[in-house]
Amino acid sequence: MLIVVWLLAALYTSSLLHRGWVPHDEGTLAQSAERALAGELPHRDFDDPYTGELSELNALAFRVWGANLASPRIILFVFFLLWVPVVYSIALRFASALGAAAVTVLAVAWSVPNYTAAVPSWYNLFFATFGTAAALRFLETERRGWLFLCGMCGGISFLFKLPGLYFVAAVLLVLVLREAMLVRRDPEISRPSHAYRRFLRLGLGVFLVAVCAIVRWELSLITVVVFLLPIGAIAALCWREGLRFSPAASVERFASFFRMVIPFLLGVVLPVALFLVPYVHSGSVHNFLYGVFVLPGRRLELASRRPPGYGLNKLVATAALVYLLAVGTSARVRLARVGRVLVIALLATVLIASAYYPRVLQLASSPLLLLFPTTVLAGAYVLIRAEALGVLRRQQLMLLITVAALGSLIQVPFSASIYFCYAAPLLALALLAVLATRPRRSAFVLGTVAVFYTAFAVLRITPSFVYAMGNYYQPDRQTKRLNLGRAGGLRVDPQEAAVYERLIPLVEEHARGTGFTYCAPDCPEVYFLAGVRNPTRTIFDFFDEPVGRTERVLGGLGPHDVQVIVILTRPPFSPPMAADLRAALVDRYPESQQVGRFEVRWR
Repeated sequence: MLIVVWLLAALYTSSLLHRGWVPHDEGTLAQSAERALAGELPHRDFDDPYTGELSELNALAFRVWGANLASPRIILFVFFLLWVPVVYSIALRFASALGAAAVTVLAVAWSVPNYTAAVPSWYNLFFATFGTAAALRFLETERRGWLFLCGMCGGISFLFKLPGLYFVAAVLLVLVLREAMLVRRDPEISRPSHAYRRFLRLGLGVFLVAVCAIVRWELSLITVVVFLLPIGAIAALCWREGLRFSPAASVERFASFFRMVIPFLLGVVLPVALFLVPYVHSGSVHNFLYGVFVLPGRRLELASRRPPGYGLNKLVATAALVYLLAVGTSARVRLARVGRVLVIALLATVLIASAYYPRVLQLASSPLLLLFPTTVLAGAYVLIRAEALGVLRRQQLMLLITVAALGSLIQVPFSASIYFCYAAPLLALALLAVLATRPRRSAFVLGTVAVFYTAFAVLRITPSFVYAMGNYYQPDRQTKRLNLGRAGGLRVDPQEAAVYERLIPLVEEHARGTGFTYCAPDCPEVYFLAGVRNPTRTIFDFFDEPVGRTERVLGGLGPHDVQVIVILTRPPFSPPMAADLRAALVDRYPESQQVGRFEVRWR
């Protein structure tokens, strides 16, 4: 069964590997990788939007497969192939081989095929899954080497992108709960644990404050329900179990907790420490810390989006899906043949109608976001009420719902539909773990829902690409091969292809072999596709310090003999170019030509 699923996933995803692009995403990844390949250090020499490991990995891809936009996708595909069997192995703990295969196919359909760019969020998903598998092995074997490996997955995930720390926090919460379960089984200890309980209160308090600080920028009712409510439920569960009176003394509880935490944190620290070696040698650790933890705060003002609002119709659709799942796990409800025909007919009608009516598509996809809090709250309820589950099964369930709850935060602060896909497989595994706690399950109902949402992803979500995803269906427009030397054969929208196939030769013509040009705001793909270098450290303009920016930019053009510049008139995130900088550039580069949204100027 695994081999069949693996082959299907490989064939399906490989057919989409060169399909589609978001130009500034591709430009960011490619320019960062090229600068790393040239020996520049992320954050020290240029403003890497992410932690830095992705730039080094993509630089390796350039070295192996050449400097083109397809190379990072190849290495992403390699990691994807490693990820699929790990998803299957996790699912197999809670379902039959057929059920695990269905969940794996569902996870694949809602993941990489929807957007095959090598963005770091996919690596956050991969390493969260790898780490979850290692944590499950620890729970089963109690060998702390698995915890060390789990920690390494968390540390490596952080090196790709800051949300890797969410997985680290999730595992720490699970270890809190595991310690509470273990200590109550020990009848030998008879002293109270006041110091440990104070320590736990402090730790959970800091955790909740940190989560609120992450979400506060996009605070609304829907963000409270989707993000804060499930994470608050997890914290409350840890609070309830960890602070419940225990006969264990604090020293024993600290020892029990840190016997697990220390190997895990050592695993987290090791890859981070190795990555920081060149920063230590060059005395630029402060650049790394500023670029990773401080500078990203600037994107909250411009590159952010709240989750969509939920009206009555979307709430009814969500309730209908939850009811259907409840029917599938109820020992009292059995669907007759007529009921089964009605369920199939209803879902088939929704699938067909969603191609023609955007409201139907939105209603079909709207319950998925609310499944995060629903699944986590249901799992927390099971953990409180179902003591008969057994210690191992309860810990496994706690792990999966916690990883899903914290993993959902990757949608903050930019809750576009594609960001749901970065956490959707974690949700699928958590929902499976919750459903598996029910003694009787309807394979028909649950299988029908899984088939529907797999088909919905393949036939309605994936073809629409990231711009229309979740809003309306449109046939695949990413059909034109981008005929540029460094494009790597990517298939893009024909209108975009026409623009870039005019723009890039024009830039190359007027660059006159100087090797440098200036492209702004927020169009890093032009540098890479034209094979020219950026004379500044900035990739996205909103990362740059606004004070004195005009002088810095103009001062960098002369020494690098910049002959041509490109101005993006409608940038995706940053505001339009400052008036004084634009006026100075127009004066210095008087000749111009408009190509789509781009204004090319030269002298």
